[in-house]
Amino acid sequence: WPELSCFEFWGPSVSVCLPLAVSEPMKSSHKGKRTSRSINKGTLRAALVRSLKAKSGRKDLDFKKASAIAAQTSALVPIEERGGYPVTRLPGSVDPKDWRTFSGDPVEVDLGRARWLPDEWGQGIKITHKNGRSAGKKDWGGRGLLTSYVAPDGKVFFHQHTSEEYAGKKFTVEGGKNGQIRLAKLQAAQAVQLARAQIKDSTSTASSSEKIGLDPDSSLFKLLSAAERRCLPKQDELHFCVVSARRATKIQGVSDIMMVHSHLQEAGAVATWYVDEESVKDYRSLGLKAVIGGRLTAARNKALRDARKMGKACVQLSDDISAWEYRDGPNAKERTDDANNAAHAAARRLIVSPVAAARFILAKMRGARAPQPKLGGVYMLGSCARTFSGDAFHRHHFILGDFFVVDGGSVTFDEEMSLKEDYDFTCSHIKAHGSVMRCQRMTLNVKHYDNGGGACTTRDKKGKEEKRNIGILQRKWPGVFRLNPKRKNEVIMRWKKADIDAAEDEEDEHDDPRRANGRGAGRKVGRPAKT
Repeated sequence: WPELSCFEFWGPSVSVCLPLAVSEPMKSSHKGKRTSRSINKGTLRAALVRSLKAKSGRKDLDFKKASAIAAQTSALVPIEERGGYPVTRLPGSVDPKDWRTFSGDPVEVDLGRARWLPDEWGQGIKITHKNGRSAGKKDWGGRGLLTSYVAPDGKVFFHQHTSEEYAGKKFTVEGGKNGQIRLAKLQAAQAVQLARAQIKDSTSTASSSEKIGLDPDSSLFKLLSAAERRCLPKQDELHFCVVSARRATKIQGVSDIMMVHSHLQEAGAVATWYVDEESVKDYRSLGLKAVIGGRLTAARNKALRDARKMGKACVQLSDDISAWEYRDGPNAKERTDDANNAAHAAARRLIVSPVAAARFILAKMRGARAPQPKLGGVYMLGSCARTFSGDAFHRHHFILGDFFVVDGGSVTFDEEMSLKEDYDFTCSHIKAHGSVMRCQRMTLNVKHYDNGGGACTTRDKKGKEEKRNIGILQRKWPGVFRLNPKRKNEVIMRWKKADIDAAEDEEDEHDDPRRANGRGAGRKVGRPAKT
């Protein structure tokens, strides 16, 4: 477990770092107005802390009320599914629901866990008593709160060294490994619930005692035409592939990995993980079906070859997706931001599994008019509000590498490329097969622009790799790519073809060129380019 040093930035009271960025509508024409609130890392624990402070009755603690969605989702997490719950309950140990300090103050099981805490110990949080030092101080979140470490017999301590003295041994990162793995898995489940709660706005659509599941596959498939439904593949006709690297030894990486794994598992699918040779044992230790794939484009090509050998369509997905969403509703009445936002907000929101999403895309591809595409995918931004001015499906536009379906063919990824390989792959498919299939109303919650491992290792601060790969694109596809004037080292793709619908082209030409997934927009991957 050599990479656990990456946890050293955690203070003893810092806990949940959720792999979540939720989608928001595009900016309204009214200055500064947004219709969605950001939910990000730390949301659940912040909600728990604010709830405890509210119940304490202390008037001197100045804190903001948690969002309804965060508060409700936090309340749905039972203490047994919190990171602070002991990994192993020893016979005769005190039940965590009964934890109390020597003076009788209740200790709530924490959502987080110190990296060095042994399996049989637990972590909690308690509200402090008001004293002479409390008056006149603003509370920025930590005041009035004590992180507590609880021994199996219920004794409560507030520091690592006092806990070690009582236990008679040193607490080490190696000794806390199991707790960190469990924490990562729990965070994955919590992130999925937060993403779904935001999509469904569960404060008005679900009981406060219910977790949010997937919408039935049939609710998505009924949007297909009769001809397309006849093309709907069975699940076993798909080969699910996750391309990942160097993320199975870090708490945030494991959390993301288990989040995607749980999505697939919930839908009854088992993915093959294509990883670097050095990491394959780490991924397998998490119970994953992992094979050596090599570097990014080599791994993608191996997945394509494996799918062809099996006679299956290839579904490739990133290792940190927290939700798949489809918006079903009529187009905006006029081509304005406000009208698009209104149509987007009024549309029915479906939470779909990666399996249902892939089957839907493939049915659209196989049922499409000629030229029949062999590549399909989702909208490239976290919010699809802009798309409500145009068609729900586009045929000559960029297919995002985070989630796509390939239905046979001989097109492969250019292994000379280390970044922006999905742009090149899209162009190769359009050239070879005449079109692709992009589902404009299907979006992802993804956040890997600044994740450790994967393509982020390839990016450099000076942007040399970005520029090198942009040069390859411009050399291979003259006239298709131009530099984005508002975003450094990013490109705008526009496939020039006489029979492309003018409105379709216009929609992308006016798309928002800023990092569309910065705060609350779903995907922090630095590639929300117009296509």
